[in-house]
Amino acid sequence: MKKKDAKFFEKKWVLRGVSLLVALLLFAYVYSENYGLSTINRNSSISTSTQETISNVPIQVDINTDRYFISGLPETVVLTLKGPQSVLMQTISAADYRVVTEDLNALGAGEHTVQLRVENLSNEIEYQLTPSRVNVVIEERVSIKSPVELRFDESLVNPAYNAGNPVLSANTVTLTGPASTIARVKNVYVIVPAENGLTNSINMNTVVQVEDSDGNKLNVSVEPQEVNVKIPITLYGKKVPLIVQQVGVPVENKQYAIEISGDDVVTLTGDRALLEGIDQIALPVSVTGVAENKTQTIVIPLPSGSLTATPGSVEVTITVKDANAASTAAESSSVPTASDTSSASESSVSPSTEQASSGSQKDSSS
Repeated sequence: MKKKDAKFFEKKWVLRGVSLLVALLLFAYVYSENYGLSTINRNSSISTSTQETISNVPIQVDINTDRYFISGLPETVVLTLKGPQSVLMQTISAADYRVVTEDLNALGAGEHTVQLRVENLSNEIEYQLTPSRVNVVIEERVSIKSPVELRFDESLVNPAYNAGNPVLSANTVTLTGPASTIARVKNVYVIVPAENGLTNSINMNTVVQVEDSDGNKLNVSVEPQEVNVKIPITLYGKKVPLIVQQVGVPVENKQYAIEISGDDVVTLTGDRALLEGIDQIALPVSVTGVAENKTQTIVIPLPSGSLTATPGSVEVTITVKDANAASTAAESSSVPTASDTSSASESSVSPSTEQASSGSQKDSSS
């Protein structure tokens, strides 16, 4: 019997059949390993539900910002998404969803509880917002114009210098905010920081500060938000009069009248301590060799080289007269003429003469 079985397996067609069966079994095994499991995995990824949490998702507010201000609403929320992994991955990759409020214009001014929702999500995706409801305050938008105060400590300027008039790029600003906040505005100002001993002019931009009566900063919109401030810092200046002094050797028999053309006041700048002791500036004008009318330019003399004068020089006019002619004219004006003498004689009648004449008239009438 065993010999017969052995001969059976030695037959060619039997060996071929067994080989074919083994080959089919191997093919089936390899196919299932490479394709059957992948299909299962794909089906699993499609059908498996998963969850993702996204932080810092901004809120889009449905409100007319030209009319209303809203407070109490957070800038972002946390969004949790749940659904099929494939759909969820596509949703997160596209990021075309958005968190929005309801129509706040319909609510109007006041305190309200607002419901948040997510738009542009697949129906297969479930979501959860944290927070999903928020308490907000809606107020009317108000704008006012306010003058800007400049705060600058002039004691920081070097004592030898002087701070000029400040110039601001904007003397008023527009404040915009909720009505309740605008009503609290008390101080609107800019600060010019400076170090002690300031000697240079100031040219800087500074942020406008808005405070209430307690000094608290207010959350309002300021236009413009920055103001340019210019403050000239110059050496101390003082105006003093010019006093003409005739100097030099005059020409014989000549007299001189000297006048300053234009303003007879000069501005001195420099150390404050030096200027405090100066009340006038002597302007020496030489008449040496001057025989006729003449105009001269005189540099203003300064008592110290550290001082400067504005203007630095002035023009003077020298009018020359003949001394003898001037004396003759003066004498002739003092001697009376013949007509003056007769007039004086006629007008000077003694009281006794008038009384005598009056008496004779009475006698003749009687």
